[in-house]
Amino acid sequence: MSTSNAAPDYVRELRSLIGPRPVNFVGAAGLIQNAVGEVLLLRRVGAERWGLCTGISELGETLEETLRRELLEEVGLTLHTAELCTMLSPAGLSTIANGDQFYSYTAVFRVTGWSGTPTPDGQEIAEARFFAPDGWPPLTRLGSVARTLLDSAAWSR
Repeated sequence: MSTSNAAPDYVRELRSLIGPRPVNFVGAAGLIQNAVGEVLLLRRVGAERWGLCTGISELGETLEETLRRELLEEVGLTLHTAELCTMLSPAGLSTIANGDQFYSYTAVFRVTGWSGTPTPDGQEIAEARFFAPDGWPPLTRLGSVARTLLDSAAWSR
């Protein structure tokens, strides 16, 4: 998650009040597989590593609503159903280029029903592609979590 220009309005307003001080952000990420078991991975503009569709929750939004909005905004997919797989707590304090600091809490969902063709928005997402599990590109932390989830016994239930 980032607090770039794509951040929700309330994040920009919060930052105008508190500056770069550490804050908690909650968000959602979606793990999507196609019919042949390939996983949808996204590469953000300016990034080298690939990860899941993810984003910060807007004020009052449920985590599933966050995922639904992010999938539509970032890659044009419509979410129909999703199951919560895990909740990630902070790996530590993150600091972005402008000095803003945050801890991120991310709900990772297994997307079980979706429609559309992944099309990067070109503003946040540069590429969106399905990858076979044995041919994944370099991954972000969330991408690595996706690999762990796919290998877990809980995934195949």
